[in-house]
Amino acid sequence: MAELPTIREPVQMTSAYSSVLPSYGSKRDVGKALLQTLGAPSNAVRDRKAPDQWNAALNMHVRLSDKDKNKAETQRDASNRLIKELDQKTKSKQAEVNRRLQDRITTVAYWKQRLNTEHAAICQEITNLSMSKKKTQQALASTELPTEVSQNCLKNRENREAIDLVQDLVDDELINELNMLSEVQKLLATRIGDSDQRLKNLNDCKANLEYDIRDKEECLRLDEHCYKLNNGSAGLQQVAQPSLYDGHTTTVDKHESFSQDNLEKSEVARVMSCLQRELNDFSINKSNDELQKQSELVGSMFRLRLKELTAAKTNLDGQLEKTNQEISSVEDSLHQLREALRSKDGPMKVATTRFAVRSKRPNVEQTRDYVHGGLLSEINDISGSQEALKQQIASAEETLHRLLKNKERLQQDIEIKKKSIQIDEQQCLRLRKTLSWRGLTNGHWVVEHYHIRRKV
Repeated sequence: MAELPTIREPVQMTSAYSSVLPSYGSKRDVGKALLQTLGAPSNAVRDRKAPDQWNAALNMHVRLSDKDKNKAETQRDASNRLIKELDQKTKSKQAEVNRRLQDRITTVAYWKQRLNTEHAAICQEITNLSMSKKKTQQALASTELPTEVSQNCLKNRENREAIDLVQDLVDDELINELNMLSEVQKLLATRIGDSDQRLKNLNDCKANLEYDIRDKEECLRLDEHCYKLNNGSAGLQQVAQPSLYDGHTTTVDKHESFSQDNLEKSEVARVMSCLQRELNDFSINKSNDELQKQSELVGSMFRLRLKELTAAKTNLDGQLEKTNQEISSVEDSLHQLREALRSKDGPMKVATTRFAVRSKRPNVEQTRDYVHGGLLSEINDISGSQEALKQQIASAEETLHRLLKNKERLQQDIEIKKKSIQIDEQQCLRLRKTLSWRGLTNGHWVVEHYHIRRKV
């Protein structure tokens, strides 16, 4: 075992070195002293420190080192705890923001779904109301031809003549039908105007819903993008003052009330549109029923009038036939009377000739004998017969004249009745029959009599 080196005793500084080296109490003083000694002349005496001073300096250095080390350890532990706490707090806040983003995405998606549902419903309602409006327009257009037919019927019936140009029940009901058609046209035109207003409201609500849906979609896109961001995402940037972005924001209540108001307005518009459609259908159906009843009533009046005209014509035909028969009888009687009158000419000539010849008897032979009296009586009788026949012929001729006048009147009246029947049956009733009632809802009429083809 090697021997440990012996510790040399400290060398006592001589007075020469003590005069050269200054006294020191710290490392900086020692360094300065060494520099001064090294820089001093070689024959100068260096100042030495005592071991106690050296030990004191060493202990002081150790204590300072321990103190700084302990302080550093404490600072490091505090830093580690702070880092962990802040990291946990940051992660918790980020998780909380993620949860809130997820909740917000769910909420916005819920409102978007409600808006989409309402948007689909209002689009369907717009389609339904548009169809109802078109149906009402077709119903309105389908009243034009019946109006034209009724007007033509009245115009045609103005061509009746003489006594047949009467303001009868047919004219009254045709006028009522025209008035009813006019009222129906005004009613349907009002319904169309109301439908236009409802469609405008629906389209306004639809535009508001679409605007809100677009905002919701953009909000969802941005929030979903924010939800997907993490600490390692690319394109991150730091906003110096986030409060600058809060000037245009609204509260959650305002946000929800805005969408709720849009939904409620849309629902109200749909309800009003539904009521408008029901009102349109009700007006069409009621008008259709009333017009159909009126059309049937007009047809009944036409048939009743035709029945009266036909009966009147039949009666006139019977009277004309009887008149013709009576005229024939009177004419035969006249012929017989004239023949009888002519037959008196021979006996009158014979009697007057005899009377004239006997008047030539001479002198006293001109006696009023029985022959003379007989001839005078015969002549007077024949003259009376001729006069009676002439009076009877005159009476018969007057009767025949009256019968002929009556026949002419009957024939004229029959022609008037024929024309009235032809107007009502051929020009009016036939037209109305070919104008088959198909209702306002079908929106078209087919009229063959006037070669009209209409489709609305």
